[in-house]
Amino acid sequence: MVYLREILRHNKAKLIQYKNIELAAYFYVQSFEELSNHAFELSPDEEIALIGYKKEFVEVSKVNSIISKPPVKGFSATSNIYKFAGLYLSAKENLQQQLREKFEQSDLKQKYFLTKIEPTLKAQLQKEVLDLNNQSLAILIKTVFDTDRVNEKEVNTALQSVTSNTEIDVQIQILLEDLESTLLSIRYNNKSAEEVVRDILNNFSNAIQKIIKNRRKDHPNFIIEDEYDVQDILYVILKSIFPNMRDEDAIGKVGAKTTKIDLIIREERILVEVKMIKENDSNETHFIEQLKVDFESYHECKWLSKLFCFVYDPYKKTRDISNFNDLNGDRIKGDHQFNVEVIVVN
Repeated sequence: MVYLREILRHNKAKLIQYKNIELAAYFYVQSFEELSNHAFELSPDEEIALIGYKKEFVEVSKVNSIISKPPVKGFSATSNIYKFAGLYLSAKENLQQQLREKFEQSDLKQKYFLTKIEPTLKAQLQKEVLDLNNQSLAILIKTVFDTDRVNEKEVNTALQSVTSNTEIDVQIQILLEDLESTLLSIRYNNKSAEEVVRDILNNFSNAIQKIIKNRRKDHPNFIIEDEYDVQDILYVILKSIFPNMRDEDAIGKVGAKTTKIDLIIREERILVEVKMIKENDSNETHFIEQLKVDFESYHECKWLSKLFCFVYDPYKKTRDISNFNDLNGDRIKGDHQFNVEVIVVN
């Protein structure tokens, strides 16, 4: 797993150097919030495809005019899978037939990529790879789809074959990142990512005793002065389990306010917001109101499913824990819904 992580990290750094439509497709599938942070060098037709990846409105007539262009030297608008996928996202109802045809004509890695663009294709690919026991890509795809059938030796052999003999393009990068996430989830002793994060947060106070009170001779204790110290400790703990986790990312403004997300586990659709009630704080009232405001901003993260609000209260300033517990539950705004869970420790 460690060597796979290094391969993916190194290869992603190479992919990001090229501001092409392949990179746009990668961000759409794996890290949508990063898409708007990059400028791309694209053809006019690819610019239309990029609009699809950004989930923005584009006139269907523009998409149709690109699709209907006659092939040039045997290459049509559907020849480039990344351009076609973006165009499809702009006009799904019009391009269903072309998508199905493209899927049927594709190899396994391209079919897997297309299931990320159109999830209804997943069942068809699952059935197709079921009996392909001697193909490395099929084994890895089956592992992602069905963790109950994982044979570690078989997976390791297939993984070695793919990483040694196959060019790691965007499609393979996506598959391998999904595989890494799947294998990590298996190693959580059958706990979900959400359960693992919850356990870590609930055990925070116990875990940090070694560094705040009981360090070795001549080594100063770690002093936790504010929420940034808490965030740094949690970053180290969570990053060791969720290697793709990121920290401190701004999300879109709600009114005049911009909110920064503390810890982001994008692949698991989890965010962690960190607060610390310090010695000079009187009680939890200010933090309750602050969290209520922040919740509105988090609706900008359309992929978000679970929000953990971690409150470290070492001076036991909380007067009534139910004030925090009242924040728990589902938050719904329009067609977006996420669940909030507040964890307070001291």
